[in-house]
Amino acid sequence: MKENSSLERKKQVQFAVGMAAIDGGKPSAFTQNLLNQYENGQVSSSQLKQAIVEKYTRASQ
Repeated sequence: MKENSSLERKKQVQFAVGMAAIDGGKPSAFTQNLLNQYENGQVSSSQLKQAIVEKYTRASQ
């Protein structure tokens, strides 16, 4: 697994949030917290994705 630098993670987060904003959306507090953790290197991208999938899969059931 390739480790992304802090700067690369920050750019990825900004891009993802920007893409959501184009569609009129913005991250929930839950998602923003995870994005901050990812940006700081506290969680991996796969952990971020898994947490979001689990959160919103449970919410839709």
